[in-house]
Amino acid sequence: MSQESAKSHRWKGLREVVTMAWPIMLGAVSFTVMDFTDKVFVSTLGEENLAAVGSAGVWSYTMGVFFLGITACVSTFVSQSIGQGRHEDCAHYAWQGIYIAFAAGSVSVAMWPIAPYFFQAMGQSTSGGFGHAPEVINLEIIYFRIRLLGFIFVAWQACLSSFFQAIGRPVVPMYIALVANLGNIGLDWLLIFPHGAFPGWGIAGAACATVISLGAQALLLQGAFMSRGVNAKFGSRAGFRFDTRKIKELFRIGWPAGVSSFLDVAGWGIFISFIIGGFGTTQLAANTAALNFMHLMFIPVTALNQATAAIVGRWIGIGDIATAKARAYTATKIGMIVMLTVGISLALNGERLMRIFSQDPEVIGLGQTLLKFAAIFAGFDAISIVLSGALRGAGDTRWTMWTLSIGTYFVLLPLAYFFSITLGLEGKGAWIGATIYIILLSGAFLWRFKSEAWRHINIFSETGRSLLSEK
Repeated sequence: MSQESAKSHRWKGLREVVTMAWPIMLGAVSFTVMDFTDKVFVSTLGEENLAAVGSAGVWSYTMGVFFLGITACVSTFVSQSIGQGRHEDCAHYAWQGIYIAFAAGSVSVAMWPIAPYFFQAMGQSTSGGFGHAPEVINLEIIYFRIRLLGFIFVAWQACLSSFFQAIGRPVVPMYIALVANLGNIGLDWLLIFPHGAFPGWGIAGAACATVISLGAQALLLQGAFMSRGVNAKFGSRAGFRFDTRKIKELFRIGWPAGVSSFLDVAGWGIFISFIIGGFGTTQLAANTAALNFMHLMFIPVTALNQATAAIVGRWIGIGDIATAKARAYTATKIGMIVMLTVGISLALNGERLMRIFSQDPEVIGLGQTLLKFAAIFAGFDAISIVLSGALRGAGDTRWTMWTLSIGTYFVLLPLAYFFSITLGLEGKGAWIGATIYIILLSGAFLWRFKSEAWRHINIFSETGRSLLSEK
């Protein structure tokens, strides 16, 4: 390949990654703006409310992320099916993901009665501090229980968003996310604060607004999925039959993704609620505020994660491993540049950013320090996040599950405990441990992807198709 044609090939790869990622990114930006506004509104109710919404929000997401991990793998099957020219299978896999999303609804019912016991356990400090205050625990229970009602919608919209991303139409979930998230901001204002005869529901209103927004997003995506154009190409209206083989395929590849997502997010939930939360309301509030800004770093790489999964899956389906690898590396480089830029900007403007949430000098000071840690680990985190999407697109979900599980519980949490409690550095120490863990994790993901062990994985049933590596 000549130098000119190589340069053209690189630009083509960059264009493909950016074209797929920017709509996902814009949709994620709208969600982050919604979440940011939500927490700003809640922060006006007091420090206890801000601390509660941060902790309970993490756990409401954690408890449903297993199903989210499975339904997100719809992208893997749809993209590889398209690469092999089997368009009729795409809608079938999406419908099976929808059925799995409905199964998530029953889980929320089972968790309703255990919520008080779960959050009351956080009142007993595990880190030598004060634990969660009783008023914070009561607010956490209220917020968490309402958010449980949105489990089904989270998995449902993730499934259909993955479908549209895999077929190369990421603008569809983007527009729907924009509409739903803007509506959520209006609902926040309406439900959190008193208006005339309406008393205002406080933190409960914030949770209700989020659930309603998620429900609207899922229903709008369903309408788009069953539209005339999508039905004409993929048979989305006729592909609703329950397919045992496809369900098994989704679970075979999806359950490790679901387990790894659950254990990873649960580990971070322990990190926030039990380790940092154990040092009292002020440190928990500072962590909540700082994480809200860190989400600005994660938006681009989360979008690149989803885009890379679809792109890698399609090229593997075609049988072009070299292009699949090239696209993954291009996405990783973009992620590192963007995440580092945002992370450094947050660190340089930490004080004024933290003042949006609090005027407490202790909250501001700790929040500034946490944003500096974010600038340090930003580039490394980009590698792990983007390449985990590439591995998911290839169906390499079991290795990811074991790596994140072992890393979270045998590296992240022990390091966080050691620096925060053993050395007495409290919240700052916890993030020192987290930074070391993120750096080590990036090396593991880079090694796995470069090894190419994933290229021999067949995501389909043994009776369905021959191994792609034999093409």
